[in-house]
Amino acid sequence: TLDDYVYLEHGAHYAIGALAVILLVTIQYEISEIVTGLIGVVLIGSSFLSSVRRNRALAAAS
Repeated sequence: TLDDYVYLEHGAHYAIGALAVILLVTIQYEISEIVTGLIGVVLIGSSFLSSVRRNRALAAAS
């Protein structure tokens, strides 16, 4: 799967980094679980869509 969706792994790493930052911020401020979940979903979803666009562009160029 990671060979087909090359940006998916990067998106997962970005999501983990964002969750780590959110964890540090929650020491001082209250952050809703919905916001935390949506940030992860948006990062992984956008990396998936970027991978799909890349695959389509490569298929069209072939």
